[in-house]
Parts: sequence; C-alpha cells; structure tokens
Amino acid sequence: MKNISLKRTWLFMLMAMLLNLPLMAQIKVGVAEAIITPQNPIGVKMAGYDRGLNTSTGVHDDLFARSLIVEAEDGTSSAMITVAVVNMNEAVMDQIRTGVNKETGIPFKNVIVSSTHTHSGPMMGPPEDPYVKFFISRAVKSASDAWKSRVPGKIGVGSTEIFGMALNDRRMEYGGLPSDTEAAVIKVENAAGKLMGIFFNYSCHPSVLDLHNLKFTEDWPYFTIKGIKEKLPKGVIVGYFQSAQGDSKVGYLAELSAVGAYMQGIRSFEFAEKKGKVLTEAVLKVIPGITTSSKISVKVAYDKFSVPRRTTFPISHAEALIWQEKAKATLAEKEKLVLYYPKDQEGLNKLQEAARELYAKGDPGKYIGPRTLDKFKVDLWLATQAVNQSKVIETLPPNPAPFMLPMQAIRLGNTVFVTFPAEVFSDIGVSVKNLSPFQNTFIFGVAGGYNGYIASAAEFLEGGYAVNGSPYAPQAEKIIIDASLELIN
Repeated sequence: MKNISLKRTWLFMLMAMLLNLPLMAQIKVGVAEAIITPQNPIGVKMAGYDRGLNTSTGVHDDLFARSLIVEAEDGTSSAMITVAVVNMNEAVMDQIRTGVNKETGIPFKNVIVSSTHTHSGPMMGPPEDPYVKFFISRAVKSASDAWKSRVPGKIGVGSTEIFGMALNDRRMEYGGLPSDTEAAVIKVENAAGKLMGIFFNYSCHPSVLDLHNLKFTEDWPYFTIKGIKEKLPKGVIVGYFQSAQGDSKVGYLAELSAVGAYMQGIRSFEFAEKKGKVLTEAVLKVIPGITTSSKISVKVAYDKFSVPRRTTFPISHAEALIWQEKAKATLAEKEKLVLYYPKDQEGLNKLQEAARELYAKGDPGKYIGPRTLDKFKVDLWLATQAVNQSKVIETLPPNPAPFMLPMQAIRLGNTVFVTFPAEVFSDIGVSVKNLSPFQNTFIFGVAGGYNGYIASAAEFLEGGYAVNGSPYAPQAEKIIIDASLELIN
C-alpha cells in the first residue's frame, strides 16, 4: 500500500509539472520607474526653449525614468530606459549605462537610453552638474529595480495607426500629414499572464506647452500614461519611448513656437490632455490583441558611425548680418502698427473688440494684426539663427572631424527596435522601417547623446528652422539609414 501511495504521489507531481509547462518562461522580464523631477524645482532653469531669465515655478506632473528589462534563456540581457528630459550629452548617457552595468551586470552596449524630449523639463548639463548627478542615479535606479524584480515572463509587440495626433510642422501649409503614423505597443506579462507593463512608441514632440509654461511636465505623454493606467490593473508600469520626431509636432510651426506666438489655446495643458487622449484610446484598443510569448530570443548590436559635419550654408555670414539688421528695423516699424497683441483669451477678446471699433469708424489705416506681426518676428529669429550658424560654419577648420554617433539595435523575437541619435526627421525612420528585413521594425528616438536635427537630404532644399540650425551634413540621412540596416542585419 505504501508503494502504491508513493507512485500516486509521483504521478500527481508529474501531471502537475506537465500541466504547468506552458507557464515555464524562457525569458525573464522586469519593469520599474523612478521620479527624476528636480528635488527643489522652484528656480530651476528649464530646457526646450529660450525662456530668457524665467525659471521653473513648480511641478504640474512628475518626470520619470521608466525601465524595461529583458533577459533571455541564454543569459543575454538588455535594459531599455526612457527618461522624461529633452535630451542629454553622450557622457551623461554613458554614465547611466555604466551604472546599470555595475548594478545588474547587463553589458554597457546593451543598455538603451532614450529621451522623451519633453520641452518642459530641467536644463541638462554635464555629468558633474548637481541635478544631472541626481538624474543619473535615478535613471540607474529604475533599471536596477526592474532587474531585481524580474520574473519569468512573456513579451509581445503590436502596432496601430494614429491619426489626429502628430502633424508634420514643415508641411502645415500642405495639410501637415505626418510621415510616420505608426505607434508600437510593447506588452509585458509574468509567466501566468498577469500584466506587468505597457510601453508605447510614437513619433511626436512632447511640446504642446510652449516657452511661457514654467511648470515641469511630461507634456502630452503624461495624459496618455495617466489615461492608460486608469484602465489597467493597479501597479502596471506604463512608459513612452520617443521615435524619429524631428519634424513631428502637435500642430504648430516650429518657427512660431520659437518666438512664443500666441496660438489661441493650442499651447495649453487642456490641449495636451486632448492630444494625449488620442494615444490613450489607440493604445488601449491594441493591448487585448497582442499575443505574448516566453520563447523570445534577445539580440543587441551596438556601434558608432561617422557622420560628417555641415560645412556649407545658404548665405554668407556677411549676408546674414545684413538680413538681421533689415529684419530688426522692419520688426520695429511693424510693432508700432499692430492693433493689439494678445497673450491669452482675454487679450484675444480685447483684440476682437478693438478691431470692431476700428472698422466701425471706417478706414483701418495701416494697422496690422498679430499673426502678421508674428511673420516679422519669425523673420528676425531666422536671420539671427543664420548669423550664428553661418559664423560657426565659416570658422570651421578644413576637413573638420566628423561626429561619431552611437547607435543600437535590439531584437526581441521577430521585432527590432533601432536607436536614432539626435532629432531625426520622421521620413528617415520610415525609410528604415521599409528597408528592414523585419516586418516589425520600430525606432527609439533621441537615444544617442547628441543634439540637433538630422534632416533628410530633400529637406535641405527647403531650408527653415530645423534644417538651417542643423550641424549635420545632408549626407547624414543615408548614413543613418545604412547604419540602421547594418545593425539590424
């Protein structure tokens, strides 16, 4: 009887093991987040715009570092970290990578750090800057906590098209249709299928709030994340990875933004919430249909690529100075003719009333409206940019050293994510997606520790704010595309 009882016990144990085989994951996953908002936020200099002497007056919503850890069955591991700052230099990014490696053992080259590019975060300085030291420690902590909490799990990736969110700010007069309408969604579960994290990836500047905003905020991603979390179980980590967003905004011209033009409610938290809701609804619709798997291979590639500096400019420094002086004089004259320049809804009401009174009296004379004045403000701003950029280019030594831009690719099963340095135009990201041998190819933007726009060669023919301010040569487009495909393959 004793032997029969033992046999039955072993039989039940074997059956239980067989029944649980589908739950035995071949990968481990971990997710975590850490607040990176300056500890003493009032009086901190903000990034994203030239706010002059204005500094932060407080916090609308906290800024976060959010991490996703994936460890394959063969021990290959990667940390994917998204941080709600405008950007950082390579030295800062490398200190985060080094810190994560020290805390977790994940190879330096397998640590991805992508900035969301919020224009309402703190100014980012060198590694020794007091805030940056804090920032680095918190970014490392988010990855370290994700590593320590990793469990056998599953991952799946889905995607959807987004309309009514981003617009191409360089083509607003032609409808503004964005080059890349695709959003990726990463779904992270434990081995039993319990949801642990959702990370979404989409091309759009978090810059609804303009230079007049003095409160720290993640911008529209805050509202997207908040909306998603409200519909998911408590404790699920939700994060946003930027994509190729150089020319992708929420519905305004970059030049007008640079001069702080009043845009009748577009540059407000209310508008940021409406934009964020578009992504919330889209992501929530995708989540149920994403199939996750524990049988995921993890492969990471890393290298640095030589990108030439820009050595030419449309006009000379002398010509730019003449343009600047003329633009300055013209603006001074036009400012005397503007009927009223509104800065808020109350000011807009005053403008409308003043215009009614003006036309009720008959001839409006030479008065102009605020949008007309904005054109002259933009002209002076572009002239000043040309003065600065032409001077930099004309003082370069012969054959200046190229930029060495770091790039990575991470493969999760049949899905690939490629990192882009700096602010790359969205059509370059689309080219990489179309040429990739993997159907599921996505971009992690602002992830290389370098600033400035990388524009497609065709856009250099058009000029404008982003192109004229770029330190990179037109050949950068092809180099980024070729580098991406090399890493993918």
